[in-house]
Amino acid sequence: MFTEQQEKWLRRIAELFMRLGIKSLTMDDVARELGISKKTLYQFVESKDDLVNKVIELHLAEECGRSEQLAQRAQDALDEMLIVIRENISDVQRMKANIVFELQKYHRDAWEQLQKYQRGFLYKIVRDNLERGIREGFYRDDFDVDITAKLHLAQSFAIFDETWFPKPPYAGETLFREAMMLYLQSILSDKGRQALKAKIS
Repeated sequence: MFTEQQEKWLRRIAELFMRLGIKSLTMDDVARELGISKKTLYQFVESKDDLVNKVIELHLAEECGRSEQLAQRAQDALDEMLIVIRENISDVQRMKANIVFELQKYHRDAWEQLQKYQRGFLYKIVRDNLERGIREGFYRDDFDVDITAKLHLAQSFAIFDETWFPKPPYAGETLFREAMMLYLQSILSDKGRQALKAKIS
């Protein structure tokens, strides 16, 4: 797919997008940050839109691998959710507030990639976690798994809507933590609540 060098470039650019936003970063800025000429950069990508697409493509591929490893190493469904919260807080802290809006408005192909990932792979991860938690007794067994998974994913993206949550005063990591804990509290069984209390105390 990408060479090792190209993956390094894309990870570096992803960091810049997260910190500075997408729209404000020019191709001159990108070439300078990578320490390469614009000619070399344009041998790799056709345009800025193509660059954004490639950044998202690599990022989502790596997220798929990370999510699968996380589920395997978690002791149980609740442990998996707590690891997700811990590992994603730092990403949310580093993310420039309007990056989701910029993808929606200026880079529709990349946005569609993200939507496809959310509705496909991410939906499966959330659903698998819900079913695992029900089997293990940490989650209630009286809710619709399909609807709950979709509501959770919709809520997760809603925290980036600045018409509701402008930054400031709302901090991304606070919104993320509150949304995740609200979700957890809505699905936990009595056993799950006791386990959560023990895990976070």
